[in-house]
Amino acid sequence: MKLSPSQINTLKKLISSKGYPEIDLQYEILDHVACKVEVLLEEKPNMSLDDAFLKVHSEFGIFGFSDLAESYTKSIERRYRKFYLEEFQSLFTSYRILYPTAIGFILYWLSVNTRPLGHELSLPICGAIFFLAGLAGIFILYGKTIKKLKNYVAFKSSVNAFVVLNMLLQFNFYGLRYLENPHYSLAFTFQSIATYFMLGFVFLSFISVFLIPRVLNRCIEETRKLQAIYEG
Repeated sequence: MKLSPSQINTLKKLISSKGYPEIDLQYEILDHVACKVEVLLEEKPNMSLDDAFLKVHSEFGIFGFSDLAESYTKSIERRYRKFYLEEFQSLFTSYRILYPTAIGFILYWLSVNTRPLGHELSLPICGAIFFLAGLAGIFILYGKTIKKLKNYVAFKSSVNAFVVLNMLLQFNFYGLRYLENPHYSLAFTFQSIATYFMLGFVFLSFISVFLIPRVLNRCIEETRKLQAIYEG
């Protein structure tokens, strides 16, 4: 027998009650559950939909749908890591590299020719300030989008980009203590090693301002495709 739309909605609610409120995850689980429920209801027409669902749920073992949920989430996370690597490669193999290069030159000029509030700012510190400004802009730009798509595992996983940004932010704050002097020593000392280590993180932070929005846009596009299928 074919499940009716109302029965499908009931199954979605039952799946949600098991701890899976995300819309796309509900449909992922539903793909595995609906056929089994249909077979049970064909064999036992008097069985209620709730009982059929509970029987199918028990067939997945003591962990229920957790294996399906974990597999789906990992698949999404792998896709988003792939997006990041593709965008990183694309940035350095296209004309878009001109944007960070131009901003880098502007920050360099500012660091050499300006003294805000009487203080000398080195290029790395200017880069860190640019990162903070870019981070604020990203949060403002995607604030409303996050609220609209927050019920999708696909988009929640994409917000891992903000976790990366937060980690880079912490390193930038910690690294300011090593980046106050624009003349860095090449001596093999803890200070010099730490300095160049932090310079690497400042560079990654600077580049991430150009990468993360494009990665998030691709994540949003994928999630909206699911939204169109599941809610259309």
